[in-house]
Amino acid sequence: MNKTETPELSEAVLGRLRDYAALFRDDFCRHDQARWAAVYLQGLLRDGDRKSIEPLARHVALPAGWQVTDPVRALQNFVNQSPWPEQLLWQRYRRHLAQTFASPQGIFIVDDVACPKQGRHSVGVQRQYCGALGKNANCQVAVSLHYVSPKGHYPLALQLYLPQRWVPEQGPLTRGRRRRLGQAGVPDAQRWFRTKGQLALALLDQVRGEGLPGDVVVTDAGYGTAADFRQGLHDRGLFYLAGVTGETVVVAGPPRWEGPQPTGTGRPPTRCRLATDSPQPVSVRALVARVPLRRKTGR
Repeated sequence: MNKTETPELSEAVLGRLRDYAALFRDDFCRHDQARWAAVYLQGLLRDGDRKSIEPLARHVALPAGWQVTDPVRALQNFVNQSPWPEQLLWQRYRRHLAQTFASPQGIFIVDDVACPKQGRHSVGVQRQYCGALGKNANCQVAVSLHYVSPKGHYPLALQLYLPQRWVPEQGPLTRGRRRRLGQAGVPDAQRWFRTKGQLALALLDQVRGEGLPGDVVVTDAGYGTAADFRQGLHDRGLFYLAGVTGETVVVAGPPRWEGPQPTGTGRPPTRCRLATDSPQPVSVRALVARVPLRRKTGR
């Protein structure tokens, strides 16, 4: 894995970072939260493989005049003990960047973000496919939504995915699951199962409901193979480019169906079937095999 290096954060850069953090001041519950938000952002941007509080606090430069004897405890209080209205901050962030990047030609990109984890107590963690490692591993996975326009690109929204080991697809939560969710700090409103496709559609509804323009969605086969997700995009009037697997079944045109035809013997049939003159389903793999490939030659 390549390591990124952050240039030295000069006082001028830190000043711009504080000005940016000040845009969100009115959305925090308390004034001291807004002050420490800029410090926390600074710590995330600085070099260092570990972004937990203690190593992060050792690298930040506090503004002149701050009388802080224990920056570690102050940052811990900011992150763990001082909740803020997350959605208000997200909305202001999107409004701010939309002023520069919004375009009728905007494209929404749906993808996964995976974070490798050790242990089993972090919320949503289990053994599943981890894109960061390219294999199945113990990790957390979040559904991410990005925006791309002729003027640039930026992340729009993020929602943690809770696997069925954390929240069952059907049935009530058991006492053990409720205790585990409570210990991990999962809000009551998030304690129900949603597929990644459902999370992605909810994020799209949220950002488009704020007025962000664009009617094209791009995603990989992890979402493209989900018929419910594709149907949800169609129902919203969105165009999409989605990856699929070779086993995905397609038809060359709208299928035509025949109603149940009684045979005269046995139980009457109840299912419709494809008409004999209808386009017949075929796998993507078989369809690609029929396409003649031309090799381009050159000097």
